[in-house]
Amino acid sequence: MNHYKPTRLRWGQVLARFIRGIAGLLERWPLFLLAVVIVSPIGPHVRWQYTYEQRGSDRFMLNCEYFGSRGFVKHVKVGRCPVFVIIDTRKNN
Repeated sequence: MNHYKPTRLRWGQVLARFIRGIAGLLERWPLFLLAVVIVSPIGPHVRWQYTYEQRGSDRFMLNCEYFGSRGFVKHVKVGRCPVFVIIDTRKNN
């Protein structure tokens, strides 16, 4: 019959396991970044198409349509349509 022997908590091993766990999470940062982009309503969008009106030698943008993680989003920013933009899809534009 074996007698109960309490095991000591070795803080060095606990710290080593903690650091290895953090390193394992940091190793998978592209997956976390992809998950954040998909889940977050705020994210990068690229200009898909736009309509404009010629005013002198300048183009005044009327409607801008962007493509991002939430699909196609219409977004107008007073006469400008940048190629890349961060859009909050919770707001109605």
